[in-house]
Amino acid sequence: MTTFEQTVHLPSQSGDGSQLPGADAGAAVLGACLMAVSGGVDPVAAAAALLGDDDRDFADPHQGTIWRAVLALHARSRPTGMPMVEAELRRTGDLDRVGGLVRLSQIAQQACAPAEVEQYAELVHGYARQRRYEQTLVRGMQMARQADPSAVNGLIAAHQAELEHLAADQGPEQRGLFGLFHEDLQEHLDTLEQPAEAAAITGLTDLDAVLKMRPGNVILVAARPAMGKSALTLGMALANAESGRPTLVHSLEMGKAEVTNRVLASRARVVLHHLTDGGPAITDDDWTRIARRLHDLDSMPLWMDYSARVTPHLVRTRIKHITRTTGRVPLVVIDYIQLMETDQRNSRQSAYERVSEVSRELKIIAEDTQAVIICCAQLNRGSEHREGKRPQTSDLRDSGQLEQDASAIILLHREDAYDKESPRSGESDLILSKNRSGVCCTVTVAHQFHYSRLRDMADD
Repeated sequence: MTTFEQTVHLPSQSGDGSQLPGADAGAAVLGACLMAVSGGVDPVAAAAALLGDDDRDFADPHQGTIWRAVLALHARSRPTGMPMVEAELRRTGDLDRVGGLVRLSQIAQQACAPAEVEQYAELVHGYARQRRYEQTLVRGMQMARQADPSAVNGLIAAHQAELEHLAADQGPEQRGLFGLFHEDLQEHLDTLEQPAEAAAITGLTDLDAVLKMRPGNVILVAARPAMGKSALTLGMALANAESGRPTLVHSLEMGKAEVTNRVLASRARVVLHHLTDGGPAITDDDWTRIARRLHDLDSMPLWMDYSARVTPHLVRTRIKHITRTTGRVPLVVIDYIQLMETDQRNSRQSAYERVSEVSRELKIIAEDTQAVIICCAQLNRGSEHREGKRPQTSDLRDSGQLEQDASAIILLHREDAYDKESPRSGESDLILSKNRSGVCCTVTVAHQFHYSRLRDMADD
């Protein structure tokens, strides 16, 4: 017996076949709708806020049919009393199938009080989710028994996706996502008394001052090749992890050895090509520097994923794993978004369609999990034909959806990449071309690519 059943007395069973779990709660809700009086609490609206127009929430299919009739009348602003529902069911040809006027009378006798409809509707929806969960597990067992061993990973991913889709249907827990504006206004005003804390940091003081990363944000870091996207975003990940915040990096472009060398070069200040060459190229001083940083690297809550095939579903799974492990939502870095695949693996999708779908899914994941997701992205050659070579948001490759979904867009530009004699050699411009949480501006930092990192100008 559930806690709810222990505290709320359910109407007695009618002995007419409503023995399914949740059927009595469904009868209580429908009975309240059949007994509704004008001018009082609207039980239909209260139930519909939780059950919607999905008649599958009712354990008894006949109850679902009656619920559709009630909703149809309510949508036309008609009364939902028993005579009107009887007439509506007669009109649709469903009256005899649900048990006629006798069945409607039995349901009316099981009515709960209008003020209790919301609680009973929660129970109806809870039982419905329980049934769907059981059905999902049964399907998973059937798939496992019939699976080809070579296809097990795909079946696990499909089963996980189905479970996550079920988990996303939170029913009563989503209360507050829809309602009158003023209902939570005072609570929000109370939160404004405390300064808002950023969900993640970049490690660059001037950038953190203007880029306020909030839960649910998607940040795009875009540039032409070899401009420093990976160095910037990996540096952000390391700074965030060093602050004690959990961090996840999906590296689709670089392998484990290359990323590890970059981390060591950045944090130990060892010249990157020494580590790349290995052997005698690594000096005793280099080894000493690395040894000094090993403890700090060991203690960082930094997760790495070098999977060649990364989908939005995998990103969501990794986020949930880290959240369960640490109790905190991680910062996520994806390098880079145009290499990601969709969950459907549709070979007929164009690059535009694929990137658009991935972008939209990542935005949904960020909002659902409250993670900050930073994605690297490639730009087309448009900036190279422009005077000054400065990139623009319109240079984003493959999809305009990237610009639409991003909470902020950082475009990287280096004058010395095009002019070796530039007086601004060693400087990188981080152009915030979109910034929903702050101003659009340009932040200048120093690049030290021999250490695979970018630093504040004052530090440099």
